[in-house]
Amino acid sequence: MSKLSQVLVTVGAISIVVGVAIVLSRRPAKDPESDQQVSDSEPTPATAAETNQSSFFTKHPRQSPSQSPTGDGSLGASSTATDLVPAWKDKVDEILSSANSNPDKARQMLEMFPQLPADGQEELARHLSNLVPDQDYGALRTHLTNASLPAAVLDVLLGDVLNRPNSLKLPAMLDVARTPQHPKAGEAKDFLELFLEEDYASDWDKWQAKMEEWLKANPD
Repeated sequence: MSKLSQVLVTVGAISIVVGVAIVLSRRPAKDPESDQQVSDSEPTPATAAETNQSSFFTKHPRQSPSQSPTGDGSLGASSTATDLVPAWKDKVDEILSSANSNPDKARQMLEMFPQLPADGQEELARHLSNLVPDQDYGALRTHLTNASLPAAVLDVLLGDVLNRPNSLKLPAMLDVARTPQHPKAGEAKDFLELFLEEDYASDWDKWQAKMEEWLKANPD
């Protein structure tokens, strides 16, 4: 190969390398920041489960524990079973000042009794002690033997029965004494011991027999 041919080959090779370099230099480079911007501006859609969960908690927020729905759907505390007589003090005054007989007044108060708060029941118990005659004592005895009544109310009723005839007093106290959960069971048993001069502990059959024997010997 002549020198001229070698020169031409060398020049051609250099031309090819330069051309490739020019082509590569003109090719646009990938911008990493543009990819990041696309990723930030176009977040991947949430899955169906995530979308539904977000929608559920938005539409159905958890109710505060202090807010419990009442029967009519409104929020608030439920009503209690006592103090159901509005202005009960005025009602008691009205009954006492009426021209009705004592048994009538007692009947009206006994009807009100379960619907009143503790202080109202205590006040009515004091009036009933004076209004309920011995022959009608059964209605008042029912309240004396009610272990769920407040102790202050039962104090009044127990004091009342101590002023009743023996035939009413002792059987009522025996019923109270034999009811372990009754707040006045211990006091009633003490009174029985005082009257009958015996202590049969929890043998209520012996208490019953002794009481009947004592009542025969000590009629009203």
